[in-house]
Amino acid sequence: MKTVALIEGFAGGPLHTRQFRRALTDAGFQVTKNRGQADIIIAHSAGIYAIPANAKAKLLMLIGPTYWPGQPLIKRVLRHTRTSRRHHVSNYGWLYYFWKKLLEIYYFFRRHSYMWRGILNNNRLEHLHRLTSQPGRKTIFIRNRDDPFSSPDLRNQLEKGDIQFVELPGVHDDYVKNPQPYIDLLLKEL
Repeated sequence: MKTVALIEGFAGGPLHTRQFRRALTDAGFQVTKNRGQADIIIAHSAGIYAIPANAKAKLLMLIGPTYWPGQPLIKRVLRHTRTSRRHHVSNYGWLYYFWKKLLEIYYFFRRHSYMWRGILNNNRLEHLHRLTSQPGRKTIFIRNRDDPFSSPDLRNQLEKGDIQFVELPGVHDDYVKNPQPYIDLLLKEL
């Protein structure tokens, strides 16, 4: 059984990703908190900066990396707020959206160490280069079509390593409520 470490992004946490974790378990993966020893690491957005440099994972799934040169971060945050609200309210209702925002406020104050690294390293590729250039490691980059944080140009910026780029429908944090396409990609790589 393969172990998977899940690292949520900026203002995200385990209460957001319960459905995703359950889907991983149902697919036969063992979810672990041990990022350094996991066989697979799935990291979202700013959570990518919490992947240990010495992680032993042979497969990384990086969802929504924050890279879009020429797009100011505050502009991307405002666009994300609009698209996320429209998507989540129309698909899951106001109650879900309100609960999601309350959790984001909670995690913003509770899990802030790597969030700030994500903000400070926004649009820098050094960490991604380090992660993808490790011998024997495969990396899957996932960009959602309506994600204002991830540029489609990222695929042209990374050259080293065994890298695959995938674009899926959805918003920046689509994996939280729609885990199956992401798990299908994992299963296909094993």
